[in-house]
Amino acid sequence: MKRTYAIVTLTAATLTAALAVPAWAAGEWTTTAGAQVVYGSYGSSTQRDQVTGYGAVLSSDYLERGGFTLGLNRTDIKMNAGYEDIGQNALFASGKLNFTPDGVAGRLTGRMDVHVINNDDATNDTDGVKAYAPQVAYLSFDKRRYFDLGYARSIYRNDLDVNQFTPTVGFALNEGADWLQVRGWLIDPSNVARAQGESSTTALEAKLTHWFGANKPLGLDNVRLSALVGKRIYAVDPDAGAVANLSDVQRGGVSLGGEWKLGKSMSVLAILSRDNYNNATLADDYSLTSGYIWVAGKW
Repeated sequence: MKRTYAIVTLTAATLTAALAVPAWAAGEWTTTAGAQVVYGSYGSSTQRDQVTGYGAVLSSDYLERGGFTLGLNRTDIKMNAGYEDIGQNALFASGKLNFTPDGVAGRLTGRMDVHVINNDDATNDTDGVKAYAPQVAYLSFDKRRYFDLGYARSIYRNDLDVNQFTPTVGFALNEGADWLQVRGWLIDPSNVARAQGESSTTALEAKLTHWFGANKPLGLDNVRLSALVGKRIYAVDPDAGAVANLSDVQRGGVSLGGEWKLGKSMSVLAILSRDNYNNATLADDYSLTSGYIWVAGKW
């Protein structure tokens, strides 16, 4: 079944790309392709030592009508003595359609994300994961106000399903120089025994982006600061296009990032983050300090 998931997803991706070639040639598509790497070190963890990952993402939009995103990511977790290392492959596919109905002072977007995750976890608790995440979003025509409501259903082996709601608001500040996004995380696992004793978790996340003017410190185009308070487990992140199937209960975190624009088409994004976790079964409180780099080209 593992191979079947991959073949179906990649076949759909190949077909979509083939159908899009004539439009690309006509210049009606805007495409971004990028590569990402991450390295993290766990502090005070009974089980985990280090995490490394790398991946590639292709995203393309057809005029302003819609688009698709395809991603493939590899993650390796080095465990401490007495625990087996975990290697994981994750496939991500997303499609969206934009609408501008009469009487609505903005654009509506319908989006659907699909995640398929396979790894070599000996327990099978985090292997064979599938997640489906629809979202409806609104962006005002002046691009100063944003709202969305996201839902995700994750299906795990060994008697676990997870339902998630993520209401989100965003708005521009300082005449567009800043953008603030606030998202609520409401997550309900079906099996308390598989969720560190949690029947539900709630969290609040804020992200602030600031764009610089002509005088760019260190050549930065923008800087990004984010903070999470509360608790979440098995989160499906619509911004990152990722599922936290390997994590315990996250108890807050912060990150700081900066983006550089290299000419008209290239960009580099670097993010440092620190997140706190808890494993109630092991009475284990630990942290993850990580660095992330994303390099992308647009045409």
